[in-house]
Amino acid sequence: MSAIEWLLESDDASIRYRTLVELMGANKNNEELQKLKKEIEESVSVKSLIGKMHLDGYWLQKNQQSGKVLGQGVEYGSFATTHFCLSYLAEMGMDRSNSYVELAANRYLNLQKEDGDWWEHLSCLYAYNIRTFILLGYRDDTRVKRAIGLMINTARKDGGYLCDLHEKESQKSKKSCVRGSVKALLAFSEMPEYWENERCLQLVEYFLNRHGIYKNNNHDKFVNKDMTNQSFPIIWRTNTWEVLYALGKMGYGGDSRLERAWDVIASTKDSFGKVHLDWTPTQCPWKIGERGDPNEWLTFYTMLAEKYRK
Repeated sequence: MSAIEWLLESDDASIRYRTLVELMGANKNNEELQKLKKEIEESVSVKSLIGKMHLDGYWLQKNQQSGKVLGQGVEYGSFATTHFCLSYLAEMGMDRSNSYVELAANRYLNLQKEDGDWWEHLSCLYAYNIRTFILLGYRDDTRVKRAIGLMINTARKDGGYLCDLHEKESQKSKKSCVRGSVKALLAFSEMPEYWENERCLQLVEYFLNRHGIYKNNNHDKFVNKDMTNQSFPIIWRTNTWEVLYALGKMGYGGDSRLERAWDVIASTKDSFGKVHLDWTPTQCPWKIGERGDPNEWLTFYTMLAEKYRK
């Protein structure tokens, strides 16, 4: 069975829906797709995740080392607190039309600071949130616009992003964080109106100059170990496919500097075109498959990245 047939026959309504709409270009207003969208809301994954939500609209997680319970505020734990759970629901195809999503999203957005930040100017948090809330249907919300303004107006010499936590570690000029920079790249990829913005173009060059996934001064070495593993869902770690998906969506997939990165992503596929899962967080409440097995979500995103390359 080919990879596309495998995705279309998935037991996961979210996979079937997103494959039809994003990979195959089906009209999401089609009656059958509208029925499928409703199936998503009734799916085991969605019901299980919403079932773990506090009645007031947040998800809690106890830190195994400190014993501290996180999630009611903006400080987050390992992949099970509020901003992660909202992202997972967005990936599944949920949006603000669902009353539980609306409750949790509005509550979390209201925790935002005046400058558009949530916590320590973590780009892997506020840029991640921007993408999540756009997918959930909050693109025109004033609070999301504030976060976008923060991302647009945060400049670094090398074109990437860094957070207050790392900036404070040393008085020396620090390199940007590739993980946070990837989350900003993903956020920009959802906003075509900013693709010609100077800040977006600087970030694109930050990745193109390192040939997508390599060290800036050595294109024979991956920028970090994340690039050697295929992981899902999207968290603060990063992936080769995330970089290529975002750059491809913005029209840079055919840039010659990315050829080796495309070879890397091609090497992750088996003879049927399926991508195996190397890593998923054990603490994640959204169970997307077992490590070592062919994974529908990774296969979907790899195929979507390749679609945008053309």
